[in-house]
Amino acid sequence: DVTALKSGLSRTDAAKAVNAMLETVTERLQAGEAVQILGFGSFLIRERKARTGRNPFTGAKMDIAARKVVKFTAGNALKL
Repeated sequence: DVTALKSGLSRTDAAKAVNAMLETVTERLQAGEAVQILGFGSFLIRERKARTGRNPFTGAKMDIAARKVVKFTAGNALKL
């Protein structure tokens, strides 16, 4: 609703625009590419190493597999 009001688009068109942007960011990240939105920030894919953790309920050791995670770095316009 706010995006539609600020952009002057209908609610449907604003929703389509936002969804298209989010799909594009998701597709690029899944392809391993970094995404930068000027004035907002950057999204990067980082590798998290495998490690040993503990089950918080039982205290038993458990292996945590390596995986990829998304890292966000805020742009200057977004920093408070």
